[in-house]
Amino acid sequence: MAEVIAPVSTAQPATIPGHDKKYVYFHSGSEATYREVLDDTPSSSSSSFTSIPTVDLAGLDDESSPTERQRIAREIRDACRECGFFYVKNHGVPDEVVRQTFALLRRFFALDTAAKMEAHVQKNPAIRGYEPMLETNLDPRTKGDIKEAFTMGDCYLEPEQDYQGKTGQPGPPPHVTRPQNIWPRQAPWWREGLYAYYAHILPLSLKLVRVFALGFGLDEDAFDPMFRFPITGMRPLHYPPTPVSSAGEEHVGLGAHADFSWLTLVLQDDVPALEVLNQAGRWVDAPPAPGTFVCNVGQYLERQSNGRYPATVHRVRNKTGRERYSLPFFLTPGPEVELEVLPCCCYDGDDDGKENPRKYDAINVGDLYIRRVLPARMKHPTSIKYRDVPEEEWSYNMLLS
Repeated sequence: MAEVIAPVSTAQPATIPGHDKKYVYFHSGSEATYREVLDDTPSSSSSSFTSIPTVDLAGLDDESSPTERQRIAREIRDACRECGFFYVKNHGVPDEVVRQTFALLRRFFALDTAAKMEAHVQKNPAIRGYEPMLETNLDPRTKGDIKEAFTMGDCYLEPEQDYQGKTGQPGPPPHVTRPQNIWPRQAPWWREGLYAYYAHILPLSLKLVRVFALGFGLDEDAFDPMFRFPITGMRPLHYPPTPVSSAGEEHVGLGAHADFSWLTLVLQDDVPALEVLNQAGRWVDAPPAPGTFVCNVGQYLERQSNGRYPATVHRVRNKTGRERYSLPFFLTPGPEVELEVLPCCCYDGDDDGKENPRKYDAINVGDLYIRRVLPARMKHPTSIKYRDVPEEEWSYNMLLS
């Protein structure tokens, strides 16, 4: 399934202190949220991060080196608690795969509009496919997000994803009768190329899931049942050349948001644009680092960790005037999973076992997903189709018919 971005709110909170100050607006969960954005003077808060840490995954695949795996788990745990973002290097995805993937993105987005619109997102009930420039608008203070995108994700029927092999089921669920992805007919190489990358990034993400389990003090296979056939999304993005914006509002490629996923892994090209909002309300650069992915916590993991791992707000802003390509991959547990706060996150392990009250109720992953995706795409035919259906009757299966 495509990722759901928790978008900038169009409805601002009723009471905002200090109207002479700057705020960033976004949705964290379903509530309108704001945070003050400070100037560029050095932060006085010692708890606010000022850079994004890097975790070396060398040794991740060495089953004979549990010490190294525990080291990786600790570093990822600390990064998630500190800022919700981290880079990974020595991740095992070959440089040639990365090079071919960027060549693929450039080739696809260079197609004429008619060829790309064959697979327009409006033609797909699962809200997958091509989105042209300005189609989304995560920051209502702008004319729209200055980017074009394509979304593909998990599919019970596409053979590249091997649903039966991964789940042991004799076939797809009986109510699923059509593929969840849509592909442009004039570019069969697009599907082939994206799946070539998918074959590397999905296994890497599932290895990280096991490392996260270790970081919580659990057996490394503790989360495996949640990810037998997970909700996934790949979202190739093209940001065209735009005038450089010093103020940060006029030419935002992607407005401020927190990812609605469990974990996100982003492949960036060499153009700096990604910014992350720290605890003090300052934007921190997450510049491209050759040979790395930048990873971040999504809102499902924030819930499961009882808020211990924040789904940090971030945005994409043109600072060079150059065009940019990136490819985020979104990983979320399967829609059937009942997600609960981990018991180990109901106390503060750094404070002599002090209780940390449970902030989130248990919830079905698919139920929560549909309650985000439909409001995020109000003009999509699927949203229009179910507009008069009470939210409590919404089902993940609405995206599959």
